[in-house]
Amino acid sequence: MIKIFRNIRRRLLAENRFSKYLFYAIGEIALVMVGILLALQVNNWHSKRKQASKELSYLKDIRTNLVDDINTINRVIAFNQQKTSVTDSMFGTLEATTQPSVYMPKVLNYMFTLTGYDAFDPNRTAFNNMVASENVDLISNMELRSKLSQYYKKDFQSTTQESVKMRTRQFGDYVASISFNRQSVRELVGYDSSLKDISVVTIHKDAKVYAYLFSMLMSTTSQTELLHEVRAETEDLIRLIDHEIQ
Repeated sequence: MIKIFRNIRRRLLAENRFSKYLFYAIGEIALVMVGILLALQVNNWHSKRKQASKELSYLKDIRTNLVDDINTINRVIAFNQQKTSVTDSMFGTLEATTQPSVYMPKVLNYMFTLTGYDAFDPNRTAFNNMVASENVDLISNMELRSKLSQYYKKDFQSTTQESVKMRTRQFGDYVASISFNRQSVRELVGYDSSLKDISVVTIHKDAKVYAYLFSMLMSTTSQTELLHEVRAETEDLIRLIDHEIQ
């Protein structure tokens, strides 16, 4: 193609047809410019297509993490519901009888649930990978980008959820220290000990037991309310991502 253009220029110059040569030169320049613009356009199209593919990949990975978050939230809420039910049973058992030999076997059964806790922390893997690669700007939907950033900046382990851990540990440590007795140890591990007899256990009238039990119940309820809000937020993010993927 270049050789053909060169031959045309030589012929026009040889024939001393300068005006036609000038017209031809302008046309040749315009043709080159059009070619450059087309090349840039194709390159830009390929670049946008590559970015869109990367955005889609990140969004799919983030969506997978958010689904994991929903499952974790549901697990924690289910455990809290069980713990709340056992807490109510604990209150009822301590109020139903003043005989340690009657209520202590039930209390021991409750303790496994009452001294346990679960917490939610989002799976940040996909989002952190995107941030580390400096590709957050690939998310073209500004609302989605903003909501994802806010979601992953939150410290879910502080305040309410930390309170659940602290109250649970306080309750467990205190009740264990005042309620363990010779009969309980024998039942749990099969050993005799020099601990006090079950007949002198008085947790049914210990104000601290009720206070710790109540504060643990309140913090667990607060955590459940928080997680219901977080679940709604997570589901909203999944809907936004689904809209982008479609």
